[in-house]
Amino acid sequence: MNTYKKLLMILAILPMALHAQNNLPVDMVYVEGGLFGTQVYDSITNITKTYFSHDIPSFRIGSTEVSVQDFKQFCKETGRNMPPEPDWGWKDPKRPIVNVTYADALAYCDWLSNKHGILFTLPTRQQWEYAARAGNFDTPDFMNNQELPNPYVVYIGNSKEKPECITCMQPNELGLYALCGNVWEWVLAEPRDQGQSTVVGGSFFESADHVRINSSQRYSKDLRRQDIGFRVVINTD
Repeated sequence: MNTYKKLLMILAILPMALHAQNNLPVDMVYVEGGLFGTQVYDSITNITKTYFSHDIPSFRIGSTEVSVQDFKQFCKETGRNMPPEPDWGWKDPKRPIVNVTYADALAYCDWLSNKHGILFTLPTRQQWEYAARAGNFDTPDFMNNQELPNPYVVYIGNSKEKPECITCMQPNELGLYALCGNVWEWVLAEPRDQGQSTVVGGSFFESADHVRINSSQRYSKDLRRQDIGFRVVINTD
């Protein structure tokens, strides 16, 4: 039986296996599924309306961005070189890993999957947004509901031009850290994307207008930047 089929069998019993989280290398937060909404602003009525389009199955998402410490362990066990050092170096193991390409992020997910027998991947853009909003599309997003600077978002106004440690800010309602700001995060490319993918959430180097839940940029999958990292997901349904 090949590895993929084994992982599919594991996924069939995943909700029970994950209950105690004894086998997980990172803190994975359970996100209960629901309806995904798109917010549309009506300039005539000055009202933002939410249109619900489809179901989002339940999933688990890393409470933090992948850290330097965890990525170093991946490189050690797989014989890979670390990415180029950012200006601040790799001395702080709890800062987010940066300068990673899209392929680097997927390789890390594959390593976790093989190591722990659970299928890890990058979040889709919709999973990421759903988690960032804690499934709530009817109110302003939690992290930017207060004027910046605030304790939830690391951006150019409070970052000293480098990211903070992966838990050096307040989490959202689900206990997820740094979804807006700190570092941009790769999300899973769609089949039509070919050589590009999307980063979301903004970074320590962005202004207040670009560290929101709907902040995104499309880049080449080969891009390395000092303000791009990632977090991981497990699909439970």
